[in-house]
Amino acid sequence: MMGDGEPCAGTTVGEARRWATGLLATSSETPRLDAEVLLAHVLGVGRTALLTDRSQCLDPAQAEQFTGMVKRRLKGEPVAYLTGRRAFYDVELAVDARVLVPRPETELLVETALSWARSTTAQPLQVVDVGTGSGALAIVLAKHLPGASVIATDLSGQALEVAAANVARLELGDRVTLVRCDLLACLDGPIELIVSNPPYVPRDRLPSLPADVRLYEPHGALDGGDDGLELISRLLHQATSRLARTGLLLVEIDETQGPACSALATTLWPQAEVSVLRDLAGLDRVLRVELVG
Repeated sequence: MMGDGEPCAGTTVGEARRWATGLLATSSETPRLDAEVLLAHVLGVGRTALLTDRSQCLDPAQAEQFTGMVKRRLKGEPVAYLTGRRAFYDVELAVDARVLVPRPETELLVETALSWARSTTAQPLQVVDVGTGSGALAIVLAKHLPGASVIATDLSGQALEVAAANVARLELGDRVTLVRCDLLACLDGPIELIVSNPPYVPRDRLPSLPADVRLYEPHGALDGGDDGLELISRLLHQATSRLARTGLLLVEIDETQGPACSALATTLWPQAEVSVLRDLAGLDRVLRVELVG
């Protein structure tokens, strides 16, 4: 970057942002946001600094790096993979193509889990995050529930490598245990709180997903089988012998799966309080099953 008062012989911050925003407008629903996040990453500053330092100049190395990242984004590569990080709830996670990019709608599951955990008399809490991916749910719950013991499972060894790095960086290694496991198969009960964001996209819908998801994010973390319920059904059946008598199960679902998931949960737990929670867009998003003893 240039010092104050020096003319810029190359590309300014403002020019770089405008160029990238215009280019990405043909392929991204959030071209300006993408441009700003990538530019801030290259410059090592916060996004707000881009507004106050618009006349400052990118050095040749920064300009080359930014151009390369914008071109990769133009092909659909997720911004989170380009920067190697993603904010989720109140933590920043390292992410790459080995794991799904954490999404804002999953924060509904976090908020519901925390609200219940803080009000329940079932202590100490055993918490299990099924299909942890980057470790997002396990990490946030461990951070906010200091008295809880958290286990995070995933069948993917590569995903667990990412989760392990995040757990270590956030200094939660004594609170979060990572286990390579098929859902809950390797665990015993009772478990007071089970949370999961499993693969739930119906297989025939995979080809119609947005390019950044379809081409770059791991299919194994998306593919929910023919009807999208294959993993959810297995998880619910496994949970019947593991969920504590006064426990809570929260599972993120597709917006079309509320009735089917509710029906299955009610069949498996006839006495449970079963509901489907809606996200900020008004779409069915989280299956909630609470056992009340």
